[in-house]
Amino acid sequence: MSTTSPLVDETANITGSPYTPSKRVGTPKVLSEYSNAPTPKTPKSRAYSPDTPRRIADYAPNASIALIGMRGSGLSTLAVLASSALGFRVLDADQYFYKVTGLSRAAYKSAHGISQYRQEELQLMKSMLFDNPTGAIIVCGPGAVEGKGREWLAKFAKEHLIIFILRDAEDIQRHLRVFDLRTIQNLIRRAMPAYRRLSNFEYYNASGTSPRKSNYSSSRGDLSPSALALKNVENDFLNLIHGIVKRDDSYDKYKARHSLSSLPLVSRSLTYALSIPLTTLTTLISELGEVDIEADAVEFTIPMSTFCTDVQDLDDTVADRISRQVSVVRRNICLPIIYQVNSYGMHNMDEFRLLDHGLRLGPEYLCVDLEFDIAQIQTLISSKGQTKIIGHYSASEDGDDGWNSPKQWAMVQRAQALGCDILRICKKATCLADNLAAKHFAHRVHSSEEYTISVIAYNTGHLGRMSCYLNSILSPVTHSLVRKLAPGCPSSSFLTVAEAQRATFASFVLDNQFFGIYGNNTSQSLSPAMHEAAFELLGMPHHYNIYTKDSMDDLFELVKDVKFGGASITAPFKTAVIPKMDFLSEEAKAIGAVNTMICLKSPTMDSLLDKSAAGPTVALFGENTDWIGIHTCVQRNLSPVNAVRRRTTGLIVGAGGMARAAAYAFIRLGIKTIVVHNRTRSRAEDLIAHFKILRNGNNRQHEAELPDSRRESESPDRMTDPVFRILDSKKDTWPEDINLPTIIVSCIATKDIDGKCSVDTSLPENWLSSPTGGVVIEAITIIPQAPIKELQINPPPFNCHLVMVANNNSPLGQRHEGSQVSTTNAMNDNLVDLSQIVDKKQFFIFGHNISHSLSPTLHNAGFQELGFPHHYRIHESENVDQTVEEMINRPDFGGASVTFPHKLQIGKLLDTVSEQGQNIGAINTIVVQEANGRRMLHGDNTDWIGIRRCITKSGIQDFSLSSALVLGAGGAARAACYAIQTLGFHELIVINRTLSKATELTSRFSELKTQAFTSLEEADNAVDADIRLIVACIPADDLGEDKIPTGLFSTTGQGVLVEMAYRPQVTGMMTVAQMHSQWKVYRGVDILEEQGYAQFELWTGRQAPVEAMRSALQARLASA
Repeated sequence: MSTTSPLVDETANITGSPYTPSKRVGTPKVLSEYSNAPTPKTPKSRAYSPDTPRRIADYAPNASIALIGMRGSGLSTLAVLASSALGFRVLDADQYFYKVTGLSRAAYKSAHGISQYRQEELQLMKSMLFDNPTGAIIVCGPGAVEGKGREWLAKFAKEHLIIFILRDAEDIQRHLRVFDLRTIQNLIRRAMPAYRRLSNFEYYNASGTSPRKSNYSSSRGDLSPSALALKNVENDFLNLIHGIVKRDDSYDKYKARHSLSSLPLVSRSLTYALSIPLTTLTTLISELGEVDIEADAVEFTIPMSTFCTDVQDLDDTVADRISRQVSVVRRNICLPIIYQVNSYGMHNMDEFRLLDHGLRLGPEYLCVDLEFDIAQIQTLISSKGQTKIIGHYSASEDGDDGWNSPKQWAMVQRAQALGCDILRICKKATCLADNLAAKHFAHRVHSSEEYTISVIAYNTGHLGRMSCYLNSILSPVTHSLVRKLAPGCPSSSFLTVAEAQRATFASFVLDNQFFGIYGNNTSQSLSPAMHEAAFELLGMPHHYNIYTKDSMDDLFELVKDVKFGGASITAPFKTAVIPKMDFLSEEAKAIGAVNTMICLKSPTMDSLLDKSAAGPTVALFGENTDWIGIHTCVQRNLSPVNAVRRRTTGLIVGAGGMARAAAYAFIRLGIKTIVVHNRTRSRAEDLIAHFKILRNGNNRQHEAELPDSRRESESPDRMTDPVFRILDSKKDTWPEDINLPTIIVSCIATKDIDGKCSVDTSLPENWLSSPTGGVVIEAITIIPQAPIKELQINPPPFNCHLVMVANNNSPLGQRHEGSQVSTTNAMNDNLVDLSQIVDKKQFFIFGHNISHSLSPTLHNAGFQELGFPHHYRIHESENVDQTVEEMINRPDFGGASVTFPHKLQIGKLLDTVSEQGQNIGAINTIVVQEANGRRMLHGDNTDWIGIRRCITKSGIQDFSLSSALVLGAGGAARAACYAIQTLGFHELIVINRTLSKATELTSRFSELKTQAFTSLEEADNAVDADIRLIVACIPADDLGEDKIPTGLFSTTGQGVLVEMAYRPQVTGMMTVAQMHSQWKVYRGVDILEEQGYAQFELWTGRQAPVEAMRSALQARLASA
C-alpha cells in the first residue's frame, strides 16, 4: 500500500481550469512516452576486489546458474522449476554423466574403479560448467566440493550465480531413505563450510512453512497440498533469482502489475515497513501469514545476543538458523525484506559477518550502521549485488541542535559518499516540534542539488509518532496482531498503517475522494464491497459508488467534481472511452480497452503519484487491469506440473473486450499456442488480427533497439511469438498437433434469466481432458449458474474472477449437465461401452525432446477402438523430476511409456521391476498393479519385445550359428542385446565409439560369445562371422551410406536390419541393406508399433486392436 501527498511544510497550489471532455481527434499519449517520477541516482560503489565475497551487480541475463548442495536437498526439482520460467535448459550432473559415459555412477565405479571414476567425474564437471556458460541451470554433483572441482567452481563464480541449496535434515533423510537422522545431520555439518565457501548465494528449501489451512489447499483442485507446497517453493526460488539477476527487465515486463507498481519504493510517497524482531516474527508467522499485511515491506532485526552467546557461536549453525528464518518469512509474507542486525554488546566484525551472510540471502534491502568502520562498510557495499543498502544512523539525544546537528549532515555526506542507496536517521523526540524538524530536514536534503540520496527521517518514542506518519519513505509501523500476541515487542509502540493513514487524512496531508464503477449493467457489482473494505482496512476515508448509465455524459459530469478520483469502467464503455483519455498505459493500448480511469490534477504524468490530492481534473489517464486479474489467477493456481512451457496451450472462449484482456494475459504469461472459440468466426479473426498488428509493431521496435550483431541470434520474445488458432464449433475435436489446454478463460457475457444463465457456456468434454488438470477462469461478475460451472469453485480472490481448478474429483474428468461428450464412432455394435463401466485413466509418455512422438496417436486409437475412456498424452521434462512423481501418484494414473533419458532414472519411483527390466537395466513401461489391496507401480521393458517381434516376422528361424551386430551402447542397444540372447544367436558384436561402454554392455550377456569394437571398419576387418542381424541404435545422421562396409551384410543367406531411428524414412544403413536382396529391413516405426502393442496389452489386459492402431499411425505419418 502506498499513497502520495505534497510535503507537509509546503503548500502545493492546484492550478489549471476545471476538466472538460477532450475534443481532440487521435490516439491518447502512451505512458511510456513520458518520464515517470525521477528515481534517485546512486553513486557507483567501490569496485569489486578478490578479497570480497563473489557477488556482482551485473550478472549477464543469460548467464548459466549452478546449483550445489547435499543430495536430497531438491536441486533437480528447483532446476526444473527455474528452467521453465527462465527458458533455460537443465544440465543435471547424474544425467550428464550417464549421457557421456553410458553408465550410471555406481556402474562406472564398479567397472572402472574409484580412481578413474573421480577423474571422469571431474572432467565432466569441467565440461558442464565451461562448455555451457549461458542458458543453463547446472545441477552439480558431489565432486563439486572436492579438489579440482573447487577451483573450477571458484572460477565459474566470477561471472555466474552459484546458489547453495539447503534443506532440513529430516526432509533429506525422508527423501533419500538411507542413513539415520543423526548421520544426515553430521554429513550436513561437515559439508556446510565447503558449500558456503564455493557459493555466492543460498536458498533454504524449507518444507511445511505455508500457513494455508488444509481446507483451503484441498479445495484448490489440481493444487493438492503437495502441489501447493511446490508452487510456494517455485515462487520463492524464482523471486530470489530475479532479485539477483536483472534479466533485461523481462521479469518486470511479464509480471502482472499495473503501470505504477514497478516504481521503486523510494519513488513513491507514504510507504511503510512492518518492523519486528526476527524472533518475534517467526513466533507469529502462522498468524501473520493468514492476514493482510498493509505495509510495503517487512523489516526484521536479527538480535545477535539471542542468536550468539559469544563470538565462537558465529558458525554455520547460526547461519543455517537465519537462512531458514528468512525463508519462512519470505514464504509467508510476500513483501520486500529489509535485513538488519542488532549488534548491541557485540563486536563490529561479528555484525559484518552476519550482514555479509544476509547478502547471500538476496534481501531487497540491508541496513548497515554508518558509525561502523568505513572500510568494512565499503567492502560490504562493493559486494551488495542488487540489494539496496540503507545507511542507518541513530542520533544521540545530546546536543541542542536537534535535527540541524552537524552530525546529521555529516551522515548524509558519508552515506552518499559510501554509495548507500538510502539514508535512514532516527532520533528520540523530546518535544512535538521535533516531528516537524525531522520532516524539514528530509525536505532540505531532497531539495538540495548537492545530495541525491533518498532520506528516511523520523523520531522515536511516544512524542515522535507524528514524524512516522509524516515521513514519506518506509516509515516503521506495527500490526494489530503484534500488539495482541506480542505486547512486549519493541515495535508494538509504532502506529499501524491504518492509524498512520487516518492521521495523514486528519492532518489534511491527504484529501478524501470518491470513486465508482460506471457502466450500463452495474447494479449488482461486487466492486463497491471490495473497495470499501480496502479503504476501511487502510484507514482511508474514501467512498466507492455504483453508476448505472446508458451513456458517458454523466461520467464527465462526475469528472468536474474536485473530489472525484476516478472510476472502474465496464461494458459497454471500455472502448468508447479511449478517445477521451489524455494518456494511456501500454497495457490499455495493447488490449484496446480501458477499465480504469484516473483523474489527474496536473497536466503531466507526475500527478499519478499524487492520487490522493483533491482538486480540478485537468487530464485523464486510462489503464487496463482486467488482464492482471486473469494473469494473477493463473499464476496463483497453476500447478508446477502445468507450468507454462513451449507446448502449453491456452483456450479463450469469446472474442469481446474481456477476451482481448485474456489474450494479452496469455501472451504475458508466455503461452505460445492460443486457441479462440467464438460463435461468430469473424469476431475471433478480428481479435487475432488485433494482436498480429501489435506483434508486428513490437517486432519492429524490438529489432530496431537491438545491436546489429544480436538481431539474427535474438531468442524468441514472449510478446512477439504466440500462434493463434480458431475452433469454430464445439463439435470440433481438439487438434491432435497441439496439447490440450491447461488454461481456459471463458469470456462470454451472460445474464440471469429466471435463475438460469442466458448463454450456454459449456465446453465439450474432450476439450477439458487435460490429464494434469489446469485452471479454468469464468471471467464474468454475476454467475447465476453458468454451464461451465460445477467445476470446483474457490472463493474469488478478485471481484470478477472465479478460479476453478480441475483434478480427478472434479467434473473435468466427468460428464456434467450441459457439456458435450465425444462419442466413439469406430466402436462396433456388439462391444460393451466400456466408458460406462471403466474408470477413465490417464496414460503418458515421459521423456525429453518428445514433442513429435507418435505414441499418443497409436495408443489413443487403441483406446478409442475398444471403447476405453482413457487418454494418452505427452509429458516432456528434462529428467525424472517432481512433476513426473506427482503424475504417477495421481489416482487416475493408468501407466506410461518411458523414453530417453528417463529409462534409467524412473526405477527409483517404482515398487517392483520385471526380470527383463532388471536384466536390460532400463525401464520403458510403467504398469499400475493391485496387490493385496495396495496400488503398486511396476516397471517393465517392451523395447526388446518390439525388436524380437520384428525379427520373428522376417521368417528367419535358426540363428544358432549366426552372429548379431548391435550399433550403439545405450538403453535401446541393451534391449536389442537382450532380444538377441532370447533368440539363440551364437555371437554378439557391439560397436560403440567409446570402447569401455561397448565392453560393459557385452559383459552383461555372458551366455553369448561377444566382441566389442569402436567402429564399423574395425569390426569389418576383424570379424570373420556370418552376421544375420544388424540392429542400429544410434542417430541416423551419425552414419552415412559411404561409411557402412557392405562386407558386414551376410551374402550367403537371409538377414535382418532393424533401424531404430524414426527419421529420416530412409537411412544410410537401410540403403546398403536393400542392396542385398535377401535382407529384410524394419524401421523404428515398426519397432514402435510392436513394443507399443505389448505396452497396450500390459496396461489393459486386452489384445491390442492392431489394425486400428496401425491405420491411425500410418495416417499420421502420411500427413506429416
